[in-house]
Amino acid sequence: MAGEAKQLFDASEVALHSSRKDCWVAISGKVYDVTKFLEDHPGGEDVLLHASASGDATEAFEEVGHSTSAISMMDSFLIGSIKGYVRPSASKATDPWGLDAPPNSRSMQGNEGPPNPNTFLDFLLPLFVLGLAFAAWYYLTFVSKNY
Repeated sequence: MAGEAKQLFDASEVALHSSRKDCWVAISGKVYDVTKFLEDHPGGEDVLLHASASGDATEAFEEVGHSTSAISMMDSFLIGSIKGYVRPSASKATDPWGLDAPPNSRSMQGNEGPPNPNTFLDFLLPLFVLGLAFAAWYYLTFVSKNY
């Protein structure tokens, strides 16, 4: 498709192509025909079919962490782009609560940056276990011998 002009598609039109015989995926505003790649996808064809049916597969694609070779392979499946596509992070209207995640953040928080500071419970729990062990030792050593 390198020499052909890419087409513009409506998001609703892309959603119509979500079967094993005709599967399109929208990622970052670009439309890919992955029908021929379904059987070869390392995650299985169901992953692509689900991504196709869910509409915009950008978030799911980024969460997986694809290799650079996988990303470069995508160009061979590119057939067009979504009309009027706006990146979700650029629009505050996408999240009614105003809790947009920062760009490049992952859905699993806490894996980046320093660990949380110690809490009082982190200190108290080992002391409780130590006290329980001492009480068991005292009981078994002194109290149970008297019976």
